[in-house]
Amino acid sequence: MILEEISSQKYQEYLDQTAYAEFLQAVEQGNRMEKQGWSVEYVRAVQNGEVKAAAMLCMIPLMKIFRYCYIPRGFFCDYHDRNTVMEFTSLLKDHLNRKNVVYMEMDPAIILKERDKNGDIVEGGVDNSDIVENLKQAGFQHLPLTKGYDDSKQCRWVSVLDLSDKDEKQLFKEFSNDTRRNIRTTEKLCVRIKEMDRDGLKLLDDMEKRTSERQQFEKVDIGFYDGLIEAFGKENVFIPCAYLDIKAYRTHLESEFERLSQEVEQTKAQLEENPSVSKQKKLKNDTDYLNSLQKKLVNAKQMHEKHGDTLPVAAAFYVIYKQQMYYLVSASEYEFRSYKGPYAIQWHMIRKAKQLGCNRYNFYGISGYFNEGEEGYGVFDFKRGFNATIEEYIGNFILPIKPVVYNTYKGLKKNR
Repeated sequence: MILEEISSQKYQEYLDQTAYAEFLQAVEQGNRMEKQGWSVEYVRAVQNGEVKAAAMLCMIPLMKIFRYCYIPRGFFCDYHDRNTVMEFTSLLKDHLNRKNVVYMEMDPAIILKERDKNGDIVEGGVDNSDIVENLKQAGFQHLPLTKGYDDSKQCRWVSVLDLSDKDEKQLFKEFSNDTRRNIRTTEKLCVRIKEMDRDGLKLLDDMEKRTSERQQFEKVDIGFYDGLIEAFGKENVFIPCAYLDIKAYRTHLESEFERLSQEVEQTKAQLEENPSVSKQKKLKNDTDYLNSLQKKLVNAKQMHEKHGDTLPVAAAFYVIYKQQMYYLVSASEYEFRSYKGPYAIQWHMIRKAKQLGCNRYNFYGISGYFNEGEEGYGVFDFKRGFNATIEEYIGNFILPIKPVVYNTYKGLKKNR
């Protein structure tokens, strides 16, 4: 087996023949990282004319004279083949040593053990524990498996909806009762979706700022969105906004109020002619609902006067790559949470993904905690409502290239 440096075009040709690849492994991501100051190289391992492995190597200065290497979501090879893993790792180590790299890190998007939508391990399901052992045998250090959110690392726990072999009707049927009800609520409340262009980033950014202040997390810099749009192209990036069509909502309420008012008068007349318990109960329920509609009409009128015909209530940011839709960022207006904007966005984008031929809808990061009251439970439960299953990746691996320097570097970091 020999290691060759290849062009981004050759690497892209390899990706085109690969059944599965994460967007973080794409040439587009490599271009994005170069603009962030990384030096990016593409390599492949060839044996008897056959490509046995490939990788995108992203390097950045470390301690001024050395370098750190990161392989986003891991290299490509048959990880179950220990000999291939060990030989390719050895070639990588020699190559990176010549590049003055101190250590290399990667976080393969490989499932550790198959889990269901509740986070429970599936008995007899996929188990890639052997891959972890193969990497260790090749010289990798396996970092402790973690839960929770860590902005310095790629997410280790994700939530994914399988779109293959299901139509929209079947997908909707498999959502939880609460999720289906909330989606129907958005339709009744005249919540619409508008797919915004790059100019819509300001709306998303402002909304996310308010959301981050409320929920106390660090917001994404607007440059993050611009970088992804520039790298992957506007045709592969989506910025949906859920908004309340206030004008249509008022019209709907007025029509419903008029219809019910007539029904109440009819019920009153029927009671005078033929009193009955069932009609009295109906009159009370209809009258209560009529009063509720009256309050909603007053509120809708006030909203119309304040906000105009439309009111944004939620927004999100997506990237599509190799038949997979990635839900990366979202924000919503807490004051208008009763309009269920995030549910409208998810259902719209799930259908969009299906229309575009995607077989996976990746809800992306969750905390890895699955009990009520634990960190990130609400996010997990929201995504679970769409019948998304849990994927726990095998974690982060470090390969020391210059062990003495690496140990010195670790000691310096520890003493800071």
